[in-house]
Amino acid sequence: MTIEEVQARLRAAHARIGNEGRFALTLSLDGREECYITHWFRPEPHAFEDCRAVGSGSLAECLAALDRYVAAYARRPTLEEVGRTLGLDPDPAPEKAARRRTGRQHADMPMLVAAE
Repeated sequence: MTIEEVQARLRAAHARIGNEGRFALTLSLDGREECYITHWFRPEPHAFEDCRAVGSGSLAECLAALDRYVAAYARRPTLEEVGRTLGLDPDPAPEKAARRRTGRQHADMPMLVAAE
C-alpha cells in the first residue's frame, strides 16, 4: 500500500467522524514493520488536546482498528449545540454570526469620546 493510499484512508475516516480532531499515524524505523494510530481531539473548545489509542501492530492491523474505531465513534455535541437544542442558546442572526467569524463584534458600536 502506498503512502497516498494510507493518507486517503485516514482522510476518509476523519470525514466519517465529522472531521473532529486529527488522526496521527506513527511508523517505527527500527526495522520492524510496526505502527500505531492515535486520535487527537479537544474534549471542550478551550481544553488541552487529548488523544486516544486507535490501534497498533502492522499497517493492516492499524487500518482495521481504524475502521472499527470510526464505526463505534459517537460524536459528542458541543455545549453550544446542547444549548441550542434545549432552546437556551438560539442561533444568532446571520449578520451577527458573520461578524463573529470575522472578529468584528464591536464594529457597529458607537465610539464614546470624553470631552474636555
